[in-house]
Amino acid sequence: MADAPGGPLYSIVIPTFDRPEALRGCLETIERLRWRGRPPEVIVVDDGSDPPCRDVAGAFASRLRISYDHRPNRGVAVARNRGLALASGDFVGFVADDHRLPPDYLSSIDGFFRSHPDAQVISFNLSSSGRSRLRAVQALYLRLALGQSFRIGDSRSEAIASTTLPASRAAMFRRGVFDLVGHFDERLRVGEDGEMGRRLAEHGFPVYIFPRRFVDHHEDRSVLDYLRQRLRYGRSFARVLGGGAARGPLQRLSWLGIPLCAQRKLREWWPVATDQRLRGRFLLFAPLLFGFLVAFYLGCWLQLRDEAKR
Repeated sequence: MADAPGGPLYSIVIPTFDRPEALRGCLETIERLRWRGRPPEVIVVDDGSDPPCRDVAGAFASRLRISYDHRPNRGVAVARNRGLALASGDFVGFVADDHRLPPDYLSSIDGFFRSHPDAQVISFNLSSSGRSRLRAVQALYLRLALGQSFRIGDSRSEAIASTTLPASRAAMFRRGVFDLVGHFDERLRVGEDGEMGRRLAEHGFPVYIFPRRFVDHHEDRSVLDYLRQRLRYGRSFARVLGGGAARGPLQRLSWLGIPLCAQRKLREWWPVATDQRLRGRFLLFAPLLFGFLVAFYLGCWLQLRDEAKR
């Protein structure tokens, strides 16, 4: 990889909306990052917070190379694209404001891209922290959903390439890939990272992930918040798949079939839980995982129903 003097420049884009304390926690972990060469560029894109989070970002101006941009609320995809337009880095990462980055976030990424010159994007696994009572269930759900994209045994590898992963989890991109595949779909309020992952795959670019390196996701949601989130992601999943054969079994999804789909997914996740040594947690949280899956498939069904009415 040909470097500019001092090494490549990494830009970190943080979309945020009405979560000043979450943003502060994220920036504090960026402040503790280790890197070599030029310090990273941090771009906070405020998606219409009221009041704006300018003071939170400004408090780090003496310690980080940081810029702040406030825009009317239009969703995370628009905020990501705005950050991309403002970024000057050779590589651009997208970090949620409730992420907490490990100190070796940038050094791991830098080493990966140096050893994988053809790779276009690398992402991380997620751990969970915070006050939410269901954060352990959410963390398990995300690990199992992620693990189904791996072959058995892959989770012990340093980095894995997949054509079914979303381009999410604090993902870092080579900037030039956006010239080839386009920017984030601004019609989507959620699921824009999954849609980007599918578009990357269509162009022959897998999403790489560090299965054993974790970004901390700070969870502060209620039970209803989690269920609403799964509902929204179900709607987005069905929408992003489009029509035709890509929807597969979802095309036959009915109201009564939602619990059956959730049961089928749990059975599919059992080998994943075994491979990742999560069987104890799987058995403990199976009823709650089932509830999360019912909410997800309900979202899929509602999206298909709404489309059929048009």
